[in-house]
Amino acid sequence: MESIAAWTGWATALLVACAALVPPVTRLRLGRRAAPDSRAISMHVSVGLGASAAALVHTLTVLPNLGAPAAVGAGMAGLLPGAGAFLVIVGHVGLGLQLRRPKLKDRPARRRAHVGTALMLAVLTGVHVVALLRAG
Repeated sequence: MESIAAWTGWATALLVACAALVPPVTRLRLGRRAAPDSRAISMHVSVGLGASAAALVHTLTVLPNLGAPAAVGAGMAGLLPGAGAFLVIVGHVGLGLQLRRPKLKDRPARRRAHVGTALMLAVLTGVHVVALLRAG
């Protein structure tokens, strides 16, 4: 658990959680959604892009640790959800960057897809973490 891969994984999870909290906190504070060009959404985007960069770093730091007891013990049950989460975060970022355009057509559908990929990311990450923690 003390490997660089574990540290980068937890750092990524923390950044994702911070980015995920910005829209609902802003909505509670303002009583409405933040505008696409607002400061709150700019912060959400910045932290989210940092989280996706951290996910890439985590993925790269995992490679030398694929023989670690947790990785071997968890097997594909731990690695596949992590790989899936990495792919989902790429799509999630793409949707999020589209939502930055103020005059985006079909915004509600894109926003629902953005939320859907966020939920999918949370589930995949949870499965990934639980499998690795149980394995050792």
